[in-house]
Amino acid sequence: MAAGSSAAVFTGRVLDITDPPFPVPAGNTGPALAKRSGAPAVRAGDYSARDGVASLPRMLRAVRIQVADVLSGVDPKDKEIEILTGHGGGDCGYEFQVGADYVVYGYKNAEGRLETGICTRTRTLAQAAEDLDYFRAMSKASDTSQIRVLTGLPGAPSKPGVTIVADREGTRYQALTNAAGDALFTGLTPGDYTIHAESDGDLPDDPKVQLHAKGCRDVTLWRTLRITGRVMTRGGLPASRVEVQMRSVADKPGEGTMTDADGHYAIRIVWPGQYFLGVNLNHTSTRDTPYPRWFYPGTEDPVAAARIDFSGRPEVRTFDFTLPDRQPERAIEGIVLTKDGQPKPRAVVTVFDSSKMSVAQAFADQQGRFAVKVFAGITYRLIAVWPGTTLDAAVSAVPLAISPDSSPLNLRLTLTEAGNVYFEEQRQGAGGR
Repeated sequence: MAAGSSAAVFTGRVLDITDPPFPVPAGNTGPALAKRSGAPAVRAGDYSARDGVASLPRMLRAVRIQVADVLSGVDPKDKEIEILTGHGGGDCGYEFQVGADYVVYGYKNAEGRLETGICTRTRTLAQAAEDLDYFRAMSKASDTSQIRVLTGLPGAPSKPGVTIVADREGTRYQALTNAAGDALFTGLTPGDYTIHAESDGDLPDDPKVQLHAKGCRDVTLWRTLRITGRVMTRGGLPASRVEVQMRSVADKPGEGTMTDADGHYAIRIVWPGQYFLGVNLNHTSTRDTPYPRWFYPGTEDPVAAARIDFSGRPEVRTFDFTLPDRQPERAIEGIVLTKDGQPKPRAVVTVFDSSKMSVAQAFADQQGRFAVKVFAGITYRLIAVWPGTTLDAAVSAVPLAISPDSSPLNLRLTLTEAGNVYFEEQRQGAGGR
């Protein structure tokens, strides 16, 4: 399947690798980083800026490869080809070695240049026995490929005999699903295809796939319930930047999305079942959504909430609702002390909600004092830690339960416990509501 999703697939030996020059910001006349072979310097003008902050260009190595066998995407007359890759680590670059032989799976990057990385099937020739068998089997084959469309999903029983359509530039190919709910299209020419279920018509969520030569692609045809609507504040204004969430009646978290500037949202359900719609269904109140847990059409009680049924047939429904009043905030302040009663500057005070998610954090000042704000109607757990310079030097205060209340709190937290209780809280994991 990797061949069908790759713009070029070939084998070859690495001739040389050119490291990019070290970028030098404007006004810096220092030396550039040494590289393995000549390459143009990066000018100050090559930098881009966003929100007033200069950003570095992508640092890509150029790998020159002597081409041996070609499966697709490379002119057989080309004896050498250049492909780009990152340095490795966080940029997903592949670590090529000069003189080594590889099977390379490349894709076209945003600039239209061939690129590869560790997320592709690129590998040394010694690890590519299966790939070489595929090369031999396809050496005399045409450039056509195939698409397998998957429709049978957990929780959504497969339906044999359903007509699936693969549409390319107005030409529509048809295939029937088998007993597993899969439809197979063979003999397709490379290009861009949109997959539809004939009985549903053409929908905005229908998947699109780019197919390359001599390969195959698996595509999942999700049958979705698209929910749209508008959220308003109690004062009649659009509720912008509020997260709308789904949660199953079986109490499993669902998808979430943010409202736009006019309070509009669009969200989808993939798995058949019954769902709640609202805000703060999957976590406690946040700065972006400072409201109590709220269910459509307008209640804090899940028993009184509307249940949204999805049978697996695609459709669009609209649900508008109004938010409750914002949650009142509660101020918590205090002082962190050592065991002998001395203030402890830079101690870290963290507040967790019931799902073990950190919701507020502060550092004690030079007098050991701290201040945080939480929401009044929620139960929290507060911890204070002096992390120390080594793991075994950390000390903590006994964790403190904070019950719902609107009155301010003034606390004295004494570091009496060996170890870092912050990590203990994290190890317990984030649970559902």
